[in-house]
Amino acid sequence: MEMYRIAYQYYMETCENYGMESINFHHFIKHLTEEQLQEYMRKAN
Repeated sequence: MEMYRIAYQYYMETCENYGMESINFHHFIKHLTEEQLQEYMRKAN
């Protein structure tokens, strides 16, 4: 579950940097693909 939180944190920071509104954690996880999760994790590290 920790990697989902890390991915969500990276997503939130990216949205903030671009002035975009983010979605809530539950919605983020429900619609996250394995490929997206891997990419978020790669960029967060």
